[in-house]
Amino acid sequence: MSEGPEGLEFHFPPFRNRGAAAGYGAFGAVSIALPIAAAAGLGLADGPDAQGWVAMVLVGGFALPVLAFGVVFLALAVYLLANSLTVTAGPDRIVTVRRLFGLTLARRALSRTDIAAMAPLIAAQIQSKFSAEPRYQLIARSRRQGQADLVIAESLPGRAAMEQMAARIETATGIGLSEQEN
Repeated sequence: MSEGPEGLEFHFPPFRNRGAAAGYGAFGAVSIALPIAAAAGLGLADGPDAQGWVAMVLVGGFALPVLAFGVVFLALAVYLLANSLTVTAGPDRIVTVRRLFGLTLARRALSRTDIAAMAPLIAAQIQSKFSAEPRYQLIARSRRQGQADLVIAESLPGRAAMEQMAARIETATGIGLSEQEN
């Protein structure tokens, strides 16, 4: 956290979701390795007889979609590891910048008048069976219908960390934490 001319700046650095990325990456790697092993087994078969063709069709029909899912899960793991979020919270607006490998992916802002409330959200996609403590996000809820809400804090380990971050954002913006938890 630092203080700049626009307000308080919060940095959520890369590598903060290592556990979730490891799980997605491992699943993706296995999902890629199995179809490759099946295809390699077909390559060792003798000649293009009818059984070989049937086997290739089955591998193509069943294993290739698994391979595609594996690639998607590996890409998700890389994204979870390499993305960062910078939030600038001031009295007039909240600005977020999402980066991937240091390159800006998205820049969003909500003016103070467009923010209805700040709400906590349990980020279910990164829960762990090894930890009883949930991870939270803070969301700036938009007043305007059709305008997307804004993630203003993420990867907050436990309710105490979420409430502490919400208090800092409230000090900078005057936006209080909604009691409704999603």
